[in-house]
Amino acid sequence: MLAGCSQPAPHGAADAAAARELRAVEPLKAQYKPVITGIDVKGATLDFFVDAELMSEMDGPVEQGMEDQALKRWRLAWTANNPGKHATLHVRFRNYFGEDVFSESAKV
Repeated sequence: MLAGCSQPAPHGAADAAAARELRAVEPLKAQYKPVITGIDVKGATLDFFVDAELMSEMDGPVEQGMEDQALKRWRLAWTANNPGKHATLHVRFRNYFGEDVFSESAKV
């Protein structure tokens, strides 16, 4: 019998919570299309993958609104899926190279 180095994909409550959190922030991808190209949830960190050039061309208030909405939605979704828990949540907007274009944190 061969044993591989890769582990099977995790299942269960953590996956369901991550899926709910992802669904809660996905409307931002549609609203700010084509700036937001992808979203990833990992624990207390939410990554938005963005076209940095298009993001830099956004009007300041529109960009600020996108960033504010991202943190607000993430905070609400995470809190709903982790009742009674405390953490420092991180929202990052990252470019094609994985570099942070914007990041913000909030304690819950």
